[in-house]
Amino acid sequence: MLAVALATVSLCGMDVPSASRAFEECWRKTLVVGHRGAAAYAPENTLPSFRAAIGSGAVATECDVHLDADGGIAVIHDDTLDRTTTGKGPVARATSTELRALGVPSLEELTAVTKGKIVLVIEIKDGDGIEEKVVAHLRKEGMLDQAIVFSFDRERVAKVKSLEPGLKGVWLIGDKPTAGVLPGMVADAAAAKVDGVGFAYGNASEEAVAAFHGRRLPVFAWTVPPGEWVGRLRERGVNFIITNHPRHVSEQLADG
Repeated sequence: MLAVALATVSLCGMDVPSASRAFEECWRKTLVVGHRGAAAYAPENTLPSFRAAIGSGAVATECDVHLDADGGIAVIHDDTLDRTTTGKGPVARATSTELRALGVPSLEELTAVTKGKIVLVIEIKDGDGIEEKVVAHLRKEGMLDQAIVFSFDRERVAKVKSLEPGLKGVWLIGDKPTAGVLPGMVADAAAAKVDGVGFAYGNASEEAVAAFHGRRLPVFAWTVPPGEWVGRLRERGVNFIITNHPRHVSEQLADG
């Protein structure tokens, strides 16, 4: 549980999760983020999965969000219901009531579970105006420093930063950071004023990590299995490891 302790701040005698503190501590040690809750321990993006992440030793847990037919924020990875629920069809055509019946949490339900316990990473998937809704909800809950926003769309991250500059925003980069494109990636990240970047763990090369560290931008690596890659990424200076197995990876980092 040391990683959690390092990323909390004292408030009225209580420790609360802090994204800003995590972004400071990640330069001293590699921190762990549970993927879609703790997807190896309970079904992804479900409340039991997020509860498992809270007890895992992870500093943060990641979710995915779409807008539903009512304009509510649904916690689900895919843009359809087919893979992870017994429902069918697009998330955007399902009502909030229908989604709750299928076991898809709302962001409101999720933050009620994570608030005061763990930093919540919110990956924005789809929905017009979803950035404003996410920021407004975090403001209402007093969770701006208990959250980080992710997106593969750099413009979505930039939009979040324009709405709330203090909210941490991370650009997920799907392309491989080869020598020819890496300088442009670094320049684009700086222009969008993101607070960090993320890569698939096989793309988090020494060169890429060093290039973004040169701009003082932390590097996240997803979705890392327990084993040799954990040590390899730590040696490269990766700041955050995102994993389905946060308890196992936290224990591996503590042992090594």
